[in-house]
Amino acid sequence: MAESIRSLDNTMFQIKGWCVTASLAIGGFAVAYHRPGLLVVGIGAVIGFYLVNCQFKLTQRAFIDRNLALDEELKTTGVMGVIKGAGDLEIVGTAIPGFKGSGLGYSERIAVVFPAFVREARTPNACSIYLFIMVCLLIELIVLL
Repeated sequence: MAESIRSLDNTMFQIKGWCVTASLAIGGFAVAYHRPGLLVVGIGAVIGFYLVNCQFKLTQRAFIDRNLALDEELKTTGVMGVIKGAGDLEIVGTAIPGFKGSGLGYSERIAVVFPAFVREARTPNACSIYLFIMVCLLIELIVLL
C-alpha cells in the first residue's frame, strides 16, 4: 500500500514537471514570435495539468484513507480476527480503496466524487504551482498586448 502512495507522489511530481516544461515552452514561443494567442493554449495546458494532478491526488487520498482504516482495524481487531472476517472493515482480496459511486450512473457518480475533487483542488499544495504559472502566463499576456 505504501508503495502505491509513493508511486502516486512520483506521478504527481512528473505531472508538475511536464506542466512547467510545457507552459514555459509555450510562453517562450509566444514571446519569440509575438503571438499572444499562444498564451491561451498555455493557460489551457496549465488548467489541464492541474485537473489531472487533482485527480491523482484524490486517488492517493483514497489509498491513504484505506491504509489508515486497515491499520486501525488491525490494531483493534487483531490480525487473526481480520483474517477470520471479524471487525467492521470489509477486506476482499487486496487493500484497494472502494469507490463510493460504484453501481451508480455517470451523473450520480459525478455528484458523489465532485465535492471531494473540489476539496482536493483547493488545498494549497495542489494549486500553488499552477496558480504561480498561471499568473506568470497572464503577466506575459499583458506585456505582449
